[in-house]
Amino acid sequence: MVDPNATQILIRDARGGDAAAFQRLVALYHPRLRARLQRQMTADMRAHVEPDDVLQQVYLEAFRSLNQFQYLGKDSFLRWLFTILDRKLIDEHRALHAERRDVRREVRAFVSPETASYVDLLARIGAKSATASQVLRTRETIGTLEQCLSELPEHYRDVIRMRFLQGRAVSEVARTLKRSEGSVHMICHRALQQLRERFESRGLMPES
Repeated sequence: MVDPNATQILIRDARGGDAAAFQRLVALYHPRLRARLQRQMTADMRAHVEPDDVLQQVYLEAFRSLNQFQYLGKDSFLRWLFTILDRKLIDEHRALHAERRDVRREVRAFVSPETASYVDLLARIGAKSATASQVLRTRETIGTLEQCLSELPEHYRDVIRMRFLQGRAVSEVARTLKRSEGSVHMICHRALQQLRERFESRGLMPES
């Protein structure tokens, strides 16, 4: 059981900018969120969607909107996280059945598997290549992305490379780095945020 008082203290500290407090929140609630995710995912989703990717989206949205959360008693924070999770699952379900093809899948048809992993990373920080005709530009952009990545702290680089470029599961990354899965999720969030900031500082805006 999660202590409600501990949750309130961690939320307060996280709102004040304490990243470690939010990391502890993730660690506390990760098992129950993952269990709910596993129950909710359909067979079709399991074949196309990585659970860790969905959870990463949940934690990112929770971090961004933490100031909007209102404590309404025991388990209210968990229910709030469940609401975010359920919304992400609905989004994933719609994306799987959308008539238009996903942008990243379209680009993969024109690039090598190695380049495709960088295309995915670009999409994660918001630098989207809308059509296959922009692949050449994407290839030129990868050099800039690699330079930005090299400027990150070493443990950030390690997590980004293992999680997003090598496609390893969060559990495997956690074992390799001897960290908790919650810690890896938080490092992913902070590393992607720094990568995006460095990318934008070079005049490459997400929607350009």
